[in-house]
Amino acid sequence: MAPMRLHFTSPCLAAASLALACACNGSEAVHTATHEHMTGSISGPGTASGTTSTTTSGGETPSTSDTSSTGDTGATMDTSSDSSGAANDASSSTGPPPPTCGDGIVDPGETCDDMNDNPDDGCKLCTADRRVFASSVEYQGFALDGLYGADQRCRMLAAIAMLPNFLTYRAWLSDSNTAAADRLVHSKGRYILVNGLVVAQDWEALISGALENAINVSESSEIVGGRAWTGTLPKGQPAFGSSFCEDWDGGDPFELGGSGVCSQTDAFWSFFEQYACGSNLSLYCFEN
Repeated sequence: MAPMRLHFTSPCLAAASLALACACNGSEAVHTATHEHMTGSISGPGTASGTTSTTTSGGETPSTSDTSSTGDTGATMDTSSDSSGAANDASSSTGPPPPTCGDGIVDPGETCDDMNDNPDDGCKLCTADRRVFASSVEYQGFALDGLYGADQRCRMLAAIAMLPNFLTYRAWLSDSNTAAADRLVHSKGRYILVNGLVVAQDWEALISGALENAINVSESSEIVGGRAWTGTLPKGQPAFGSSFCEDWDGGDPFELGGSGVCSQTDAFWSFFEQYACGSNLSLYCFEN
């Protein structure tokens, strides 16, 4: 028996079939568009195409750009960077002020700050006076135990006399390797005797070859005559051509060492002539 074939001759049935087909196709399109939209929404930065597409029933595919969102993010980052830079600039401009001589505060690099220009109060250019004396004790040049031993003798005498900063004292003494000028502070302030008399206004005046007052006062403010071991020219350099009592630690009393005259204010204060190392002479001691 032959199969039966149904023929829809009715216009209503044909329209219904067409509507059903369109409905199915539309549902599939919506499903596809929804899937694409979800996939685009979960794509990480750098993987999204930058647009979101939807398919309408008319077959058109409108595109909505998200560059405004990306542009906003970039602007935020730039603004943050600018704000950070401005904050850093503000921070650097509001740092501590540089040291100022005369503000009454003893800053690093200063030893005093009395807020005036009068050096007679012991402070000149924010630098305290440094004391100088000729040792009351005399020593043999060959038995000083070198530069270090001479410095220790100066410090001991300064401590006994209860002078300030006694641990800083050094002898005005050179040897064959080291200049006195390299061992002492080149002060902007004055060099004074322990009795307050000015020896020199500053380092440059000290090495000029002309002192205001002779270094002939001891750590106890007593007058000292005679000579002092130096081995040093007025500029603070070693007196080459002379001997240094075998660098002040030779043990030979017949060697020679350079000496200065304590009562002199000219260049002879630092170097006058050589003396036998077995002689007993003073030391010039400088607060350093």
